[in-house]
Amino acid sequence: MDSNLHIEEHIDFNQYWQVLKRRWIPATATFAGILALSLVAALASEDVYQAQAQLLIKPDRTSKIIGIPDGSTEEKSSFQDKDPIETEAKILQSRPILERVVKELNLRAKNGEPLTYKKVNRSLKVEPVIGTDLLQITYEDPDPDVAVSFVKRAVELYSEDYALFNSEEAIKARDFIDQELPKTEDAVRQAEENLRLFKNRNDISDLEGQIDAAIDSVSKIENQLDQVNAELKDVNARHDRLQSQLGMSWQEASAVSSLSQSVSVQQTLAQLQKVKMQLTQKRNFLSDNAPQIISLQEEQADLTALLEREIASTLGAQQQGLASNINILGLGDLKQAQLTEFADLGLRKEGLEERLASLTSAYDTYRKRSSLSPQLQEQQRELERQLKAATLTYETLLNKQKETGIIGNRDVEKVRVIADAAISEDTVNPDGKIIVAAGAMMGILFGAAIAFLLDLKDNTIKNTQEVENLFAYPLHGVVPDLNLPADKQQLKLVGSEKSLPNSTTPSEISMMPLQEAYQNIQVNLKLLDADIKKKVIAITSSVPQEGKSSVSANLGVARAQCGQRILLVDADMRRPTQHHIWEISNQTGLSNVLNHEIEWQETVQNVMPNLDVLTSGSIAEHPISLLDSPSFKDFIDSISNHYDQIIFDTPPIIGIADTKIIGKLIDGFLFVVRPGVADYNSATAAKKMLDTTGQKVLGVVVNGANMNREPYHYNSYYPNQVGT
Repeated sequence: MDSNLHIEEHIDFNQYWQVLKRRWIPATATFAGILALSLVAALASEDVYQAQAQLLIKPDRTSKIIGIPDGSTEEKSSFQDKDPIETEAKILQSRPILERVVKELNLRAKNGEPLTYKKVNRSLKVEPVIGTDLLQITYEDPDPDVAVSFVKRAVELYSEDYALFNSEEAIKARDFIDQELPKTEDAVRQAEENLRLFKNRNDISDLEGQIDAAIDSVSKIENQLDQVNAELKDVNARHDRLQSQLGMSWQEASAVSSLSQSVSVQQTLAQLQKVKMQLTQKRNFLSDNAPQIISLQEEQADLTALLEREIASTLGAQQQGLASNINILGLGDLKQAQLTEFADLGLRKEGLEERLASLTSAYDTYRKRSSLSPQLQEQQRELERQLKAATLTYETLLNKQKETGIIGNRDVEKVRVIADAAISEDTVNPDGKIIVAAGAMMGILFGAAIAFLLDLKDNTIKNTQEVENLFAYPLHGVVPDLNLPADKQQLKLVGSEKSLPNSTTPSEISMMPLQEAYQNIQVNLKLLDADIKKKVIAITSSVPQEGKSSVSANLGVARAQCGQRILLVDADMRRPTQHHIWEISNQTGLSNVLNHEIEWQETVQNVMPNLDVLTSGSIAEHPISLLDSPSFKDFIDSISNHYDQIIFDTPPIIGIADTKIIGKLIDGFLFVVRPGVADYNSATAAKKMLDTTGQKVLGVVVNGANMNREPYHYNSYYPNQVGT
């Protein structure tokens, strides 16, 4: 893991070094300019004298002795956590004091103008001596007399202003207290009167006690309500169950229970029942006019009347009809027990309901009374706060009146000069070596910053490493920029503006890196896939001027030198180039073949052994219609039978549809990228277009690479190149 981290750091450093190598001219110019300025500043520096003085800011401890705080800076710092000596340093260095010193001493700059506050403040330093109550004042000036006079007068003005300020503050404080004291006394009386009227109006003696009592009563009633509700719930459950079993109201059950316990009613009912049975038996064999029947009917009527009187006597006249439909004699012991329990539950239910209503009424009364208590309590507390605040303000002003009287009578000198203004023994000239060293450091920093800023603004691809990082295709070769002369055009990078003078003839050794680069490309293409023969390939780029035509021509040369029969086709029918490279005729070519004006065998031109060139021909009005026609496919099929490999020189892929149409009929593209010409936007767009349209890309060739700007692992391939 550590080794990987080391490699990443090394790569990052190498990238930074490449940036500096690319932008060394502006970086060097910036460094040299700043260094020159520092040299001028070092030579032009003049003698500067420094005057110093020391002041003692004595803390006033009288207030501690007499026990009265006076609000001094020493006491304020105890709770503001600030150093009072630093505060005094800022006061001494304030604009009013410095401007008065400049005016009184008539200090002027070299041009005769009065010194500004900003310039004076740069030369003046007021610093506390750490661990003491001392202030050290320092002023620098080319004139030693001016430096001493400035420090001395600044100290005098500060001392005068300090004493005047303290005296004025004490007078202002006393005047303010004398004006405010009567007002605060009236405010205290008014607050006391408001509180007394509030208590009388609401009949409040102890509001807190009344609130506590009301809260306690509400709590007790709530507990009783909970108990009654629980008991009533239990009684209701039992009452409803017995009512369902007996099929009557509890009032009827109470009446029946009372009648069942009356001896006279029971006896009368028994006799009446006996007479009814006898009457029923007699009617079975006697008529209704028989004396026995009439006698029994009269006896039945007498007993019925007697029973009604007994029931009325037992239940009362109002409840007499409650038990009229119930056979009292037919009740068993269990039934009678249920009736008795049912009657008791009914009575308990009524009692609990009445108690619940009474408690609810009392609860509402106490709640209504207690709901007003918070408002009264809030009003009382507000009045008490007003009284407390008014009282506190009044007491504070009384104390301050006494304090200002005592403090005003004190005359304590808090500022004392410990060391008068004097010139330092040595001048404080800036060291020329330090100025130059600082300038050199600044030059290095600013030069590097300029280099990186220019590199960030440059959106072009810089070197082969950036090409590899941007594209996911294999890198088949790096063609160096050797600045070749015009007499080697077939090996010259087309569009290069760095051609050597025509009088210079490159040697075979100087041509070797270029030849080896193309041999390396053609070998890598052979090794792509041994099972799939890449016979028809096309060379393209993202934008013009990247040297795709030069790569096409040179790759054809490299293949032909290996003994293969190669056909180089200039398929760029908009801006053809191959006839310029090979200095051949372009009267007929690819466009004429696709228009069926001539056979391709008749227009192919041999430029060197094993290498034939088919130029673009006359400029076509609609190149896309020719390339997208069946004739173009038939042309590729025909030439594939006669050559070992066909190389198409196609237009840039961005903005032109010709190359995408050609890509459907070939075995793959070879993508050319030229550092310094191709930018990230166009290269990214070209890659996206190739990927989204499903084009077959065999790999990338970096063309015209400046080997001085390449990382070490590319540069090491060409140690003997020309121009490096």
